Amino acid sequence: MQWDIEGRSAIVTGAGSGIGRAVALRLGQYGVAVGIVDLDASRAEATSQEIQKLGGKALALAADVADSARVAEVVAHARETLGSIDYLVNIGGFHQRIPIQEITDSHWHRMLDVHLSGTFYFCRAVLPGMITRRFGRIVNMSSLHAFGKVPFAAHYSAAKAGIAGLTKALAVEVAPHSILVNAVAPGPIDTPLWRDGLTGSALDARIAKRIQAIPLGRLGQADEVAETILFLLSRANSHITGQVIGFNGGELMA
Repeated sequence: MQWDIEGRSAIVTGAGSGIGRAVALRLGQYGVAVGIVDLDASRAEATSQEIQKLGGKALALAADVADSARVAEVVAHARETLGSIDYLVNIGGFHQRIPIQEITDSHWHRMLDVHLSGTFYFCRAVLPGMITRRFGRIVNMSSLHAFGKVPFAAHYSAAKAGIAGLTKALAVEVAPHSILVNAVAPGPIDTPLWRDGLTGSALDARIAKRIQAIPLGRLGQADEVAETILFLLSRANSHITGQVIGFNGGELMA
């Protein structure tokens, strides 16, 4: 499908791998200039170079999304280099499995700082330009964890639930400016983050156990999530805002 997004500019966080990388590559493929944000500078550069080899325009931007001052710098640099930011996709994050009694203050604050605060910082930084132009699309990354009964990740679940709430509140606030804000809430997606270094029989066993709860009987793929996000960014979406789109193979049905 052609998304009619050519000539726009975007920032994608967490774009050095996994879903973020898939979204950035898709945007580049369809003619969007992409600011590639990742904590790992080498991964950001690798994604940027891949887009450029395909004839697209991209800018690698190393940043800790939890650093509000750095976020402001990154957005300003992207705007100067790529032009007005039309699309923002907040994907940068990480996952931990820790029993709640072992979650330290440091664990808790880092999880919320990266996921919830990082999402807020980028939204805050891009919105003035979007409001001035009366155009913008934002997609945030929530999770099945925000709504399902998933143990040993209370801090992760809280952060992702916070993103869902932030998305809805922001969508109402900026709707008068013709800006759409949505979130995607994936279940298990086959990415390096989900595989967590497992290979061979150990990985096979983890997948087999996990898909027992998924009616479609398989993990999702990063490219599939990317296509859903592109729809939310594109002109094909003109009336969907404030929604948290489940992407979980039927594991959780609203």
